[in-house]
Amino acid sequence: MSTAVTLINVFTAKPGKQQDLAEVLAEGTRNFFSKQPGSLASSVVVGGDGSKVVNISQWRSAEDIAAFRGDPRFAEYMKTIMEHGTGESVMGHTSYSHTGGVED
Repeated sequence: MSTAVTLINVFTAKPGKQQDLAEVLAEGTRNFFSKQPGSLASSVVVGGDGSKVVNISQWRSAEDIAAFRGDPRFAEYMKTIMEHGTGESVMGHTSYSHTGGVED
């Protein structure tokens, strides 16, 4: 089992806002989250249904996630997200992964 923490945020965009939401998430990752201590990796996935956008990120620890969520910039960022849709988070450890023929 990995010691890194995976944070999965599943968003439902308001009608016609899926691409805007994906761009806000990518920009937030590029300019804020990726520069935070403990940030390891992040992906933004746009669903084929026209409404879902998923942000998957790996962090060194749950404490690193709590620290960035405590940053005053995070509250402002979340206001922007909520203008485009709603979401929920799941945080946990990877118990199994498969990458190009290699199992972890």
